[in-house]
Amino acid sequence: MDQFISRTEKIKDGSVILEEGSWAYYAYVLQSGKAKVWRNINNKQVLVGTLKEGDIFGEMSFFGMAKRTASVTADGDVVVGMITKDTFMEALSKLSPEARVKLDKMTQDFFYLSDVYSRLTNCLHEILTIKGRMIDPKLFEKEVEKMPDILRKVVGLMIERFISAMDGSIVLVSQLEEAARSIDSLSTKLIQKCK
Repeated sequence: MDQFISRTEKIKDGSVILEEGSWAYYAYVLQSGKAKVWRNINNKQVLVGTLKEGDIFGEMSFFGMAKRTASVTADGDVVVGMITKDTFMEALSKLSPEARVKLDKMTQDFFYLSDVYSRLTNCLHEILTIKGRMIDPKLFEKEVEKMPDILRKVVGLMIERFISAMDGSIVLVSQLEEAARSIDSLSTKLIQKCK
């Protein structure tokens, strides 16, 4: 890996290493420290991953994507090795045409999956925020007893819908966790085959 690194930089805690939407000139190797991966979803920065020593990042923009699809910030002081786009593309050009087609397909699938993952992460965060501030429906039902008939029926219906939505969300979260385990398992197998 070291033969591909053109330069090394020290990055301070909290500093941006690469920014979503910027042009890609380098891929990075996290030589020491940790980093956080962020995506802008509905005008909010959502944490979608973490990086550890030895991880490569920023390379996906070289696969047909002109601009960065995420931001990465230092989580503590870090050292990154930088690989130029030209060096990376030269190494890529040495692949067989069959391997290149498979890599292109895997890249497209990854971009799609990454987008879905980011959006789901944001939705789950919003669900937890709602759950944290929600009113206990059982306590509220006692207050509703003193309301006029029509309001009691409306509030009762809202409570039923709310409970149903929360129960459905809990089921979805468990299904998402199961899907994530399957994807992690597949990713691990692919990484082991590449080594």
